[in-house]
Amino acid sequence: MTQTASTSTTNVIELSKEPSIAKANETSTGELVVKGVATAVAASAIIESGRGVIITISRHPIVVLGLGIVAGYLTHKYRKELLTITSKTAEQSKDFILQQKQNIKDLIVDVKESEE
Repeated sequence: MTQTASTSTTNVIELSKEPSIAKANETSTGELVVKGVATAVAASAIIESGRGVIITISRHPIVVLGLGIVAGYLTHKYRKELLTITSKTAEQSKDFILQQKQNIKDLIVDVKESEE
């Protein structure tokens, strides 16, 4: 009798595990709402703090001048690296666009063949 009782208890536990596993993989509407609200609050805090920093910086022209000098110095110091990165990015974007054009042409040909 003890074995039968433990077996039936095990079966009940196993049956109750299946729905919880299915629920664990799915996200509920409440969880999505909470995640969305948390993301919005974080984004709002970042924007507000950034706005305060920019306002403070813009009120002091010497700070703006200093930031411009630093930006110019760093641009001059790393100009070769910036140019190589820019040219590589331009080449990769051209290759990507050509690849996408070819993919679209292939899809159009496939659609025309399937219609015929």
